[in-house]
Amino acid sequence: MARIAIIMEILPVDQDVNLEELIKKIKQNLPEGFELKDTQIRPVAFGLNLIKAIFIGPEKEGVTQELENYLNGFEEIQEVTVTMETRL
Repeated sequence: MARIAIIMEILPVDQDVNLEELIKKIKQNLPEGFELKDTQIRPVAFGLNLIKAIFIGPEKEGVTQELENYLNGFEEIQEVTVTMETRL
């Protein structure tokens, strides 16, 4: 089965969220078939940072929505934006 890379920007609810801890929590229970390949913490504005993350997952219908639903389940996350998706 082919794999896809999904690049996402993950915005926390506020600047007090420990992004390193949030990354660990995200990695712990990823849906089956997904892998968190790389992360970067990037500044947004006024002390707020976001996580730019690269996920690898199976190429199947609804895969991006499945990952978005998983991430939106975290109370520390305000918004998830898919910035790119490509077949590997």
